Amino acid sequence: MECFFKNSIERVFSKIADTHIIDKLNNQGRRVEEVCFSWVRGFLVAEFFKDFIACLFGAQKETIKFFGGDNFESIESFKRSPKADFLLDDHLLLEVQSGFQGINDIKEHKVLEAQRRLITDKIPTIVVHFDLFNGQVACVEISKIKENDLNWITRQQMEGQSVFNISQNFFDHKITEMPNKPLL
Repeated sequence: MECFFKNSIERVFSKIADTHIIDKLNNQGRRVEEVCFSWVRGFLVAEFFKDFIACLFGAQKETIKFFGGDNFESIESFKRSPKADFLLDDHLLLEVQSGFQGINDIKEHKVLEAQRRLITDKIPTIVVHFDLFNGQVACVEISKIKENDLNWITRQQMEGQSVFNISQNFFDHKITEMPNKPLL
């Protein structure tokens, strides 16, 4: 835990402080501190649960490569990006999300990017969603979702974006238990 604190939390905070990026943040009228907190929280969840994700997919942690554009040294990366967070073994994109208020949604632009990547690069995308409010994990393959299977809604808590709610049926794992068998 001390290693995670030093290598993740302290390192991210130092980069943000050194680049003065917090002064430049703006997102749909939210306060800059709220934007920064939201981004850092998502980044730290992805880092904290890397071992869980590796176990979930029967992979070595080292094969989970950073793929998305998130970079706490650049104001450009704080803009909404549809790119997945990680590339696993060069054949699967992983979008890591976390829910904190009992609301578990996937943004439309993430689905559209996943569908595009499947067509252009032949790489599927799975959302690994950590519902920290209820202590559960869902895996949703978003590359092949059929439009008529989705019910898009506009959610103000998600910066007014179109989203679909993750069905409870997808939450097959508990945060407190390592998965017994890999998904793939």
